[in-house]
Amino acid sequence: MRNLLGHSYAMNWLADSGEPAVVALTDYWNEHRRKLAQNVNETWNLPELAPAPAEDPVVFANPESEQIHRRLVGELKNFDTMVKAYGTADVYPVYRHQSAYSHTTGATADAFLIMDNGKLKFTAEPKGGEADITAERLWIPVALLQAAAAISPLLVGNPMKPTIEKAMSDLGLPPTLLNLQRTRPLI
Repeated sequence: MRNLLGHSYAMNWLADSGEPAVVALTDYWNEHRRKLAQNVNETWNLPELAPAPAEDPVVFANPESEQIHRRLVGELKNFDTMVKAYGTADVYPVYRHQSAYSHTTGATADAFLIMDNGKLKFTAEPKGGEADITAERLWIPVALLQAAAAISPLLVGNPMKPTIEKAMSDLGLPPTLLNLQRTRPLI
């Protein structure tokens, strides 16, 4: 769920921000790949060093394009910053809650741990049952519909629009969930 939520915003961000977003994404991805290669080369005994992309600095046409780049990279690095840029800061707690299920936390362990007469035991099924996962399941279509709404207009004829609108109506969801508009300007 966390990945769906993050990717739906990232797809909207990419479609919304255009070429500067592609440059920011490439720069951020290259930084990640350099760090990964460095980590592998420091810790693994490989016959050859893992290759890393060159550290070619991005060339900016003017100070404004550099400011836009830094803001976009910041939004990529921190999901809280991205959702705030779209005026939807209330989405971050959902993402943060979902993060607890993506990392080693009590949230993942607690669902399967019980104390029985002072002894720690494990359950085969989450102890909260269906009720515990209902809220998470409700966010899955929202994230998928947001991603589709960001990408469909980029395709010839906006082919997913009728299906998206019908799904939103059938689920009783307000159209505002799909209209992610940047509220924080890039410059």
